[in-house]
Amino acid sequence: MTELKDFELLLLKTIIKANLDKFSYLSDHLDFIKIETSKTTGTGLYLNFVYLKEFEEEEFVNGLLSAEEKLTALNLKNELTYCLDVTNGKMDFLEIVTNEKEIWDGNLEDCVLN
Repeated sequence: MTELKDFELLLLKTIIKANLDKFSYLSDHLDFIKIETSKTTGTGLYLNFVYLKEFEEEEFVNGLLSAEEKLTALNLKNELTYCLDVTNGKMDFLEIVTNEKEIWDGNLEDCVLN
C-alpha cells in the first residue's frame, strides 16, 4: 500500500467536486484510502484503492465519475481520459488512459489538470 501523491489527491478531489450532488460523501473518505496496487499498461494507468476505515453504504452506491477539467501530459499529443469507479459506495479504482492509443508511461508528475 502506498499513500496518495498530491496530484492523485487533486484529481480525486476534482472528480468529487464535479459530482457533489450524489457523491459529496466521498470527500470524507479521502483521508482513509491508500493505493493498494498501481498498474501501467502502456496506454493507461490503473490505481486500485484500499480503505483503512469502514464507512456506511450510501443510498446511491455505484457510478463512473469524471470531471470537465482537462488532464494533459507534456509528452502526449492528446489529453488523457480519467474515470473514478465507485462500487458499493466506495472508491474502487481510478482509470487514466490515453486517447488515440498513444504510448504513455503512466507518470502523473508530467501531467497538468486545467
